[in-house]
Amino acid sequence: MEIKQILLKQMAMLSGVVGLFLGILTIIPFICNFSFFALIVLAAPAILIYMKKLDMIGILDIRQGALYGAIIGFVSFIAFSVAFVPLATIIGFIYKGSFYLGVSLLFRSGFFVLIMMVFFVAILAALMNAFSGLVTIYIYNQIEQKPEESKTDIDIQE
Repeated sequence: MEIKQILLKQMAMLSGVVGLFLGILTIIPFICNFSFFALIVLAAPAILIYMKKLDMIGILDIRQGALYGAIIGFVSFIAFSVAFVPLATIIGFIYKGSFYLGVSLLFRSGFFVLIMMVFFVAILAALMNAFSGLVTIYIYNQIEQKPEESKTDIDIQE
């Protein structure tokens, strides 16, 4: 199983865009839970289905689906953190009684602690997206029409 560099770059770019978009969207209080759930669980299926529709990826097995899901989950959460943490920190510093005060307190406790927290949650997002990518590719392979094998009538006579 070999990962092509161009496919990895395309996947990382799409994951980064989804992560940045969801990071900005999570700042909105009423939809923050839904967008965070979409980031943790639904990022890999959305990107894999999008890439299949545009024929960027061909026929995949479930191992590749899990691997691609893990890559998508990790990259999208890192991009999410790049957008969300500074915005939440600024809001937490301005409005002391807000929901984002915890992020600003985590930022005050040390930059290394914040980086470690983001890294470990990104690993968790990779794990969850690996499973959802595996399930997505499994269901997609069950639904997708397989190319027909050539049917020949071979009579072997002795």
